[in-house]
Amino acid sequence: MLFALCLSGRVLPLYANSVNLLTNGSFEDPVIPFGSQCGPFAHCLGFHNGVAGNDNIGGWQLIGKGGVDSNGRPIPNAPGTVMLLGYDYAEPDSLTGRALHFHPQNGSQSLDLTGEGNQGLGNGIKQSVATNQGERYRLTFWVGHQYSLAPGYEKGPGAAAVFIDGETIGSFASFGNTFEDVTWTRFSYAFAASSPQTVLAFLNDTPVGNNYSGLDNVSLIAIPEPAAVVLVGAGSVCLFFFRRRLSAGL
Repeated sequence: MLFALCLSGRVLPLYANSVNLLTNGSFEDPVIPFGSQCGPFAHCLGFHNGVAGNDNIGGWQLIGKGGVDSNGRPIPNAPGTVMLLGYDYAEPDSLTGRALHFHPQNGSQSLDLTGEGNQGLGNGIKQSVATNQGERYRLTFWVGHQYSLAPGYEKGPGAAAVFIDGETIGSFASFGNTFEDVTWTRFSYAFAASSPQTVLAFLNDTPVGNNYSGLDNVSLIAIPEPAAVVLVGAGSVCLFFFRRRLSAGL
């Protein structure tokens, strides 16, 4: 019975459950061009809906109306509604005279939901994902908070309001302090998909007076059904079984 189960390959579907269903979850696309700047700062890229083609961040759709006037026309040199930050992005800390770093949680780039300065609440990103109605999924993401003693980052935590299919699931805030760098806090939320397409959205929820709310390493994975969990054990037993057969020369 066990030998037949091992030969059937029925443990293979288990691995599909660990695949991230989101595109560009760590914001590595697009790669920030060499020499790119946001205002006076280098190694960053600003996005806003005021420029055609500048509202898609590697599969994430920008939310918000930054960069346009009351008639919907682009405002030249408008500040970015959200920003991609490279690993080497830094700002001067006027309090200490040292560099204030914004290192990503994962990879080489991360997202700042506040944009250039704090462009206000309601700006952010969203992505539509194919899901199976009724199946359970786990959303995991990291929110970043800059050193709160640095000027421009004193007022409140870095926070992101998270929505699933237009319904808010809460505001997730990072309070930690790392000297002149970002503190990343991990959050996780499980839910059952209500339709074949699930829309996930992350909006800036950081109070005025704090000019940074980091977002990085976002993933959405299917939660294995109880039967699949059993197959995890079966897979381990199969591996042991085949090793024993090989060592016995069978």
